[in-house]
Amino acid sequence: MRVAMIGWEFPPFASGGLGVHCLELTSRLCNMGIEVDFFMPKSGEGVKSSHPKLRIIEVAKAEISPYIFVSKSRRHSTYGENLMHAVEQYNKECAQALVQQAGEREYALIHAHDWLGVKAACEAGAKTKLPIVHTFHSTEFDRTSVPWDFLVDIERQGVQNANLLIAVSRRTKAQLMRLGADEGKIRVVYNGVDAQKFNKGNSGNAALERFRQGRKTVLFFGRLTEQKGPMQFLHAAKKVLHVMPDTLFLVAGKGDMLPLLINTAIELGIKDSVMFLGYVSEEDQKKIYSAADLYVMPSTSEPFGITALEAMSAGTPVIISRTSGVGETVKGALLVDFWDINGMAQKMLSVLKYPALGNSLSNAGKEDARKMSWEKTAQNTIEVYNEVLGRGKI
Repeated sequence: MRVAMIGWEFPPFASGGLGVHCLELTSRLCNMGIEVDFFMPKSGEGVKSSHPKLRIIEVAKAEISPYIFVSKSRRHSTYGENLMHAVEQYNKECAQALVQQAGEREYALIHAHDWLGVKAACEAGAKTKLPIVHTFHSTEFDRTSVPWDFLVDIERQGVQNANLLIAVSRRTKAQLMRLGADEGKIRVVYNGVDAQKFNKGNSGNAALERFRQGRKTVLFFGRLTEQKGPMQFLHAAKKVLHVMPDTLFLVAGKGDMLPLLINTAIELGIKDSVMFLGYVSEEDQKKIYSAADLYVMPSTSEPFGITALEAMSAGTPVIISRTSGVGETVKGALLVDFWDINGMAQKMLSVLKYPALGNSLSNAGKEDARKMSWEKTAQNTIEVYNEVLGRGKI
């Protein structure tokens, strides 16, 4: 089986879970005998294939980070006219390239990801008559508190034109139904994690250890946007510091909220207890997960939350928002309402003060991560492919 896959990110050019998903999924699909032609915007330097059965086809130069959003009122600086033009151009050229390749490559189906590939999938599907599987990793309802109707309409188009839809959680499934999707054509396929990769990240980071100075360390890692809840994290940190002043809070990631978060740390009087790490490479991600005593994911809306599984793989206790898809699949994490700053701080203190609780969460989290493999994600995806093609198991 050969699949034409429409994406936007592929490591090393990635801003979040979408890029990670595309890398890990295509690698596992190829290991299972599926050939994948992956269409994506030109990065400027070329992206290397991660598997002999994977072809990277770059079309149309475009921005690489489409998910750094804050709100509808600021879309001129967050979505940006340049980005929207780039998306339109990419979809146009992607559809043309896919149609051209289809005559030679004999694709079985088109598999697109998120709103960024909706128009390309629809146009190419109409011209080639190939069935469309569309994975939604998030929706406009997740990304911002004031959804932009323009993007909601694009997502509705994708929902309506796909033969089958993949949602990364039951939470995302509900959002797709909110967009008008027929429940009968939605399949929930959870993300996974390469647990072994992050379990090997226990080597120390000398620079980080100099800052820690033996202090308990709490980690936030994600895009610095409203959706990910970094402001709630800082306010909870202040309450923790009232009780345990010798605690270090790490904020890893980049995004439009960084200046606001730095100013907030100063205004809260906790700037000496907060480190803003900015962009963190994959190798350093392993180190900060294993160095942290606790990982907190306080997202206001999180369709899944791959980073929680990564932290669990490293043996780090985890606190996650109740509004996260990963919470549907794991037992070894503490749940908190993103708006409950007092509750978030109390759970942080419980883990930091009581080693037995931290050890219990660590062991349970490792077991959860072990069960959530990318191989399982790929196998479930193949089942969707076979369903849309009317086939049995390959």
